[in-house]
Amino acid sequence: MRRLKRILTTGESAVLATAQEVASALGAQVWAKMRIADVLEIDKSGISDELYSYALRGHFDTLMVRDNLARMAIEFDGPGHNARHDNKKAELCEFFDLPLVRVRIGHLTARNFEDNAVSFLIHQLECVDQFLENYGNDPYEPYDPAWFIAVPGKDRRWPFAYANRWRGRLVKGLKENANKFDGDLRDLYANGLVNLGCIEAAFVKDEGRFRCVSGLLAATGRAVWGAAEFDFEVRGLTGRRRDLFMELASFVDGLAAAEMFEKTVAFLAGDEMAAEPIVRLQTLLRNWSKDGFYLRRGMNVPSYD
Repeated sequence: MRRLKRILTTGESAVLATAQEVASALGAQVWAKMRIADVLEIDKSGISDELYSYALRGHFDTLMVRDNLARMAIEFDGPGHNARHDNKKAELCEFFDLPLVRVRIGHLTARNFEDNAVSFLIHQLECVDQFLENYGNDPYEPYDPAWFIAVPGKDRRWPFAYANRWRGRLVKGLKENANKFDGDLRDLYANGLVNLGCIEAAFVKDEGRFRCVSGLLAATGRAVWGAAEFDFEVRGLTGRRRDLFMELASFVDGLAAAEMFEKTVAFLAGDEMAAEPIVRLQTLLRNWSKDGFYLRRGMNVPSYD
């Protein structure tokens, strides 16, 4: 019996569906299994014979396109993925300045509200290019996706301020249960000043590896907190465009804040164990530091030296 072969794996199909949803809102298109030589102008490009030959055979799993030109390639590394040619594909994208992101199942399942990591990465490229168009290479104009008030393809304000959105969901419960907290914290939370009692820290290593913590002070020496570890692999971006694109901590901050949210809800419901000694948090931060991660940004970060 003759059978047709499935064109996409389950993971590739999920990446494609996510990319199509985002691209449609951005006025772009998404194609699957595009041959590399049909995307990149390899003739007389100066690439090696080995890369030329591979470009004729290889393909991109998912390709976002606008104005009939490639915008971003997305590769899904799922079960059975053969990494033998990954370096060739990355080298081609570096040579032709085509952004390439490699994603795994965790990039599909990790969510902040309506966004998973794949959709966030697509929006990130759009935000970076919009920022560079408006501000160029001005080194005094900081960039953080969490600071974008409005973003094309998004119907809400501050769409990437994930940690603040999670904390905002706690305001009512903290006001109603302010008596559970000590001293100044009671006054802060009774007045909805959640951000003044929060702990937030983003650690980075090797540019694309992130470790984040998000918490709320609960009492002297105790806090409710969540932590998240997430890595990104990005190729084909250079200079300031790459520097800005790799500002990805806001997504990982949101993952940590989502855990903090769940623990805070439990604490307000009477689970005293949800508030842990800050010394445990200090130990976690100390271990990250020993592993080579450095603090990129933070607020009310407890000392871990």
